Amino acid sequence: MLLEIVSSALFGGVALYAHLRQSGVSNDSEKLNKIFSLTGLNVRDKDKTYTAQLVKKVNHSWGTEYRYRIPLGRSFEDYQAKLNHIQDGLNNRKTAMQFTWADIMALDRARPLIPQIKELLQKKKSAQKEVELSYDGLLKVKVYNRPLPALVRYEDVPAPGGWSVPVGQIREGNTIIQHDFEQIPHIVVGGATRYGKSNFLNLVITYLLQQQAGNVRFTLIDLKGGVEFSEYRNIRQVAHYAEEPEEAEKALQELVEDMRGKQSALKQNGVRNVQEAGDSIRHFIIIDEVGELNPDEAVTKEERALKERCQTYMSQIARLGAGLGYRLILATQYPTGDVIPRACKQNSDAKLCFRVQTATASRVVLDETGAELLPEIRGRAIFQTADKRQIVQTPFIEPQTIRQIVKPHIVIKARKEHDYADRNSKADRATGANTPQPRQIRFFE
Repeated sequence: MLLEIVSSALFGGVALYAHLRQSGVSNDSEKLNKIFSLTGLNVRDKDKTYTAQLVKKVNHSWGTEYRYRIPLGRSFEDYQAKLNHIQDGLNNRKTAMQFTWADIMALDRARPLIPQIKELLQKKKSAQKEVELSYDGLLKVKVYNRPLPALVRYEDVPAPGGWSVPVGQIREGNTIIQHDFEQIPHIVVGGATRYGKSNFLNLVITYLLQQQAGNVRFTLIDLKGGVEFSEYRNIRQVAHYAEEPEEAEKALQELVEDMRGKQSALKQNGVRNVQEAGDSIRHFIIIDEVGELNPDEAVTKEERALKERCQTYMSQIARLGAGLGYRLILATQYPTGDVIPRACKQNSDAKLCFRVQTATASRVVLDETGAELLPEIRGRAIFQTADKRQIVQTPFIEPQTIRQIVKPHIVIKARKEHDYADRNSKADRATGANTPQPRQIRFFE
């Protein structure tokens, strides 16, 4: 009896599978070959046509990875440019509703088959596959059965401890990947406005406040008029705060002087870095809209010289600061040209890029295209290190959560006399006034 039931299910499944195949429903491998052909990725040489050759197919719990040898005359960028065509083709309503052998074997013979098939068809209709492309000598096409979630909440992210900060959720295993600032000290962050760059910077600051309140120090340079970092201005962990290029120069100069002093102290003690010295303090220099310090955009010679000095200081921190406990995070929403100093970029082995408008902007941050093809989902980004490139959904942190975390760390700070004088000087320049101001000191914010 059992053998008869199994045999019936087996032959019924084979018949159904054969019927679906005859109806034109093919597997993803065949669809990919068809898409490559229809989008002009094949190469024709006289009377021969060269196509991408499937070398290996690997099944995973999250989907399938296909590895292809691409034809001569084609580059990875050619396939990357067709990413949307590939993904849309795999999700075509007619072809997306393919049945696998696993689907057929999962049908319950003890229940009516027609309702089960209808239910399975409905799932197939609603399922949206997502595709990732990469290249390491072979073209890797990862086809994911389920899309990456569009929202990951900060409160749901586990705390790894140490100096690791959550970057985002990946598709493989729905796990949260971390960035360890002890392993990779500096990071470049880019992306067009409203796609998640500022949220990530806020996440880094608040997360470090939660995990390392006694050991972390911040220099916050907010060149967008203070709209992003003003929330943290009066916390005791902030050593320097700047909103204007003049203030940024002063903060960076002091940092370099402090860094040189620490370097000398380590040398005298016969140790190479803060880890060997047992120094638990880490100083994070976070600059939002580093493009405002680009000398090429200066109007006057004086402004250009000031911004060149700022870039020199940033480059020194990037080159020498890692072993001295300094961590540099540079962010920009206008990734064009040399907006990020080259020395800083070369010494930043981690890069996080949200959606940008052009392939050129993607190359500025990542040295590769791809960020311009990200879906228009806030928080979706490409996280790239020296040996890996992953698409992530960065955690979203609510403003009230930020305020709740920041509040216990706020202190009343005395404003330095020279800071107040600087502000008076800038106000004079803005209004054209040249009347000397009386000497004043403000002790409260």
